[in-house]
Amino acid sequence: RRQKIPIVREDYLGECIRKNRVLPFDLYKVATTLEESSKGSTVTVKVKGRSAVHEASGLQDTGHILENGKSIYNTTLNISDMTQGVNSYYILQIIEEDDGSECYVFRKWGRVGSEKIGGKKLEEMSKTDAIREFKRLFLEKTGNPWEAWEQKTNFQKQPGRFYPLDIDYGVREAPKRKDMSKMKSSLAPQVLELMMMLFNVETYRAAMMEFEINMAEMPLGKLSKENIQKGFEALTEIQNLLDDTGNQELALRESLIVAASNRFFTLIPSVHPHIIRDKDHLTMKAKMLEALQDIEIASKLVGFDGDNDESLDDKYKKLHCDITPLAHDSEDYKLVEKYLLNTHAPTHKDWSLELEEVYVLDRDGEGNKYSRYKNNLHNKMLLWHGSRLTNFIGILSQGLRIAPPEAPVTGYMVCSLFTLYILYAGTLLNYMWNLITCCFFHLLKVWQRPLLRRFSKQECTVLLCG
Repeated sequence: RRQKIPIVREDYLGECIRKNRVLPFDLYKVATTLEESSKGSTVTVKVKGRSAVHEASGLQDTGHILENGKSIYNTTLNISDMTQGVNSYYILQIIEEDDGSECYVFRKWGRVGSEKIGGKKLEEMSKTDAIREFKRLFLEKTGNPWEAWEQKTNFQKQPGRFYPLDIDYGVREAPKRKDMSKMKSSLAPQVLELMMMLFNVETYRAAMMEFEINMAEMPLGKLSKENIQKGFEALTEIQNLLDDTGNQELALRESLIVAASNRFFTLIPSVHPHIIRDKDHLTMKAKMLEALQDIEIASKLVGFDGDNDESLDDKYKKLHCDITPLAHDSEDYKLVEKYLLNTHAPTHKDWSLELEEVYVLDRDGEGNKYSRYKNNLHNKMLLWHGSRLTNFIGILSQGLRIAPPEAPVTGYMVCSLFTLYILYAGTLLNYMWNLITCCFFHLLKVWQRPLLRRFSKQECTVLLCG
């Protein structure tokens, strides 16, 4: 474990021998250091109605969050202020017994990422008193009335006060329970193996932990699209401040960067918040938000809750993308393999790669969209586009997407050098198996530059159309 060598089940060797090849460790892992460290820092979500009772209340099985019309009495508050050393959360819920007999106000608070600091309280009250106490505590902690947040009108973040996180529990009609033991897959073995890799919940947990997201109070995939968008807005503000080196006094610029960093980590709870003072940290946080977007998409599409018993075939259908494995002796497979081997940079000699499978993707409706343009576009090139494993459910279900306008950097990044893109995608050292897309791109006006350097937005005239 000190050497970070994965520990796998005994049947791993048998399966490798039977299939005559090395299989991915992720599908056969037993408890590892990563998983052990996450046991005490993750929260189990059991959705009832439109929300979920926190497991620390002890009422997950017998109670539900009180709902009154459009009102859902459940909120998670967060505050991050690095100048004061504050990084705290506060959970507030009204829990009603399923039989309607009792009502409780539940509170849990502490420092993000530390279970040793904080506490919890469960108080029995009448429904009327519980609602009154809930609203009083919300006003005390945020400086705003509950109605302002509930109706999304006139809510203002107050200095030194908490801010509510917008958590999306992805409520949908529960699928009919199936007998998992009787399920058989109609998918090709290579596609089935790919689905096992994509829908492995531990991959997503590992990504959240790598980004130091507070999983104790942020259920996997439940941070809403709106919260992520506000996070992008905070990063864009920081980028503009970092670019604006001459128009503001240094002290004012620094205070604005601190304020925007505090806002970012209040919106996106992190175990180790810090002031984002350079472009490298900014880029890393932007990539983190892109990954969170895709985890949110995956959560809405297939769910990460323990009660989800859909088969891999059912989840595959939800992608709306036909995935066909290529025969290893086919011309297209050999073309991709040759392209991969021939674009391994000589400077990347510390490691090597082996092509396992090539899949042809056909997303619903994408062929018809492309057919309108393919005869009018020229200068076609086959280029690599890499991404984290956690992003591929989003890519398969929604296609390649440009980052939203709120993001600091938008556009596609593609490359003709395979190993360079693997390193850029940041996946090589984390997983034994990786995915990368090989796409045809039509290049319009291209600006060829011999030297690798940063260019300003005004200088960049390269237009890529996929």
